[in-house]
Amino acid sequence: MKKLLMPALIAVIVAQLFAPAYTVINRYDILKTGEEFKFKVRPVDPYDAFRGRYVSLSPEQRQGSHGSGRYGVITVGADGFALISSASDKKPVSGTYVKSSDRSSFVLPIDRYYMNEKLAPEAETLVQQVGSDKEAYVTVRVKNGGMVISGLFIDGVAIEEIIRHRS
Repeated sequence: MKKLLMPALIAVIVAQLFAPAYTVINRYDILKTGEEFKFKVRPVDPYDAFRGRYVSLSPEQRQGSHGSGRYGVITVGADGFALISSASDKKPVSGTYVKSSDRSSFVLPIDRYYMNEKLAPEAETLVQQVGSDKEAYVTVRVKNGGMVISGLFIDGVAIEEIIRHRS
């Protein structure tokens, strides 16, 4: 009995380390090798004691009704911004697609952008100024249905750069 206890304990420890490591490695792989797209968003900056500072994002509804389904097919419009052209419960066999963050209907999984705690207070002020005269968008990397936000931009400039130049 004691001979099985140590290997079982080691197996449990390895499994607990593997799960978060796999998530980090998968996201890093998407950032480095995924295809890049731009999605227009409407940002709002909340604070959450458990999640820290982040900018809450709401993707703009654009041309085309994507319907419901687990997988959304990404197409790029004439303006260079991406949109979900259709959604389906079946994984697409061609084209770039993203897996929904919701199991019952299609929801684009870009709802928050985390940033440096020191830059966040000024970002909150800056984000509140985004209106009809400014364009906010995120760049995302997509690979095998996974999506990772790589940057938040206002009028084509990274939000971190805007804050650094204002200071």
